[in-house]
Amino acid sequence: MDENDTNDEMPVRRLIDLQRRLLQSKSPFVRRIGTLLAAGALDRHLAELSDKQIGQLLRDDVENDLGVFQPEAIIFNQATRRLFRSDSGRLDEESPLRPPCPVCGGEMLFHYGIDEPDFFECSSLPCEHKEYAPTTRSNR
Repeated sequence: MDENDTNDEMPVRRLIDLQRRLLQSKSPFVRRIGTLLAAGALDRHLAELSDKQIGQLLRDDVENDLGVFQPEAIIFNQATRRLFRSDSGRLDEESPLRPPCPVCGGEMLFHYGIDEPDFFECSSLPCEHKEYAPTTRSNR
């Protein structure tokens, strides 16, 4: 195994995928020990992310698993909105300007980067255009 392939060096999204795969293993040892090791590495990486990055991760990886009418979905939405708040605690924080998609003209949505810089992504599913946002520490 290459030194760069250790769990501590893996990006957050790869660790999430790894943990999901380990949970599906037929081997009880791999399910228990492998998942425990992956969870520890993931926890260490998540501790280094900003609140806004955690909010983005929740939106990307958890939101779709919740039913719209479940109380958990309402709690989830409130928690995510709080993570996206500005330092002053206001929900009406101005988000970065959303340019129109240069490919299809659709709306570009802002994403806080997890394993990559912040970026805008076209809201049109067939388009899939993505542009990296200028780096600003105030967004984090």
